Amino acid sequence: MRTAVVAALFLVVAACTATGDPGGTPSVATSGSAVMPSVTVVRTGGIAGVNDTFIVNPDGSWTVTDKAGTTKSGKLNAQQAHELQRLATEPAFAAESRQQRGQTKCADAFAYKVTVTGDAGPVLVSFSDCPSDENLPQTAMAISVLVTGAASN
Repeated sequence: MRTAVVAALFLVVAACTATGDPGGTPSVATSGSAVMPSVTVVRTGGIAGVNDTFIVNPDGSWTVTDKAGTTKSGKLNAQQAHELQRLATEPAFAAESRQQRGQTKCADAFAYKVTVTGDAGPVLVSFSDCPSDENLPQTAMAISVLVTGAASN
């Protein structure tokens, strides 16, 4: 009987921890954690006049559409998805959405609009990628780097 109880306990524990992939990497949304929100990054401007829209869905799949209408798609790896979930749900991101930013000091910088849509609705942070600008939103910048970098690979 003791063996049966231990075996049953083992099965329950195994079932509860089977949320990651077989390699032990956590999945995008694990039991007991918040589900990853949708994230949209719009990048415009620059010398070439880009207009790119990156959309990341809660399952980690992404699409990017450029100004010519060309679309590319893929999926974040587990590490990227975990980091994006962490950044997108940081209280600092919501705080950055309430900060005032002045005119950019750069003529040909990229302008970004980062929108995170979760349970509380959409939260938008806009900024220019100009190192000399004041009050740059560090969390929104990290999100834009992660998302644009994932789509560039």
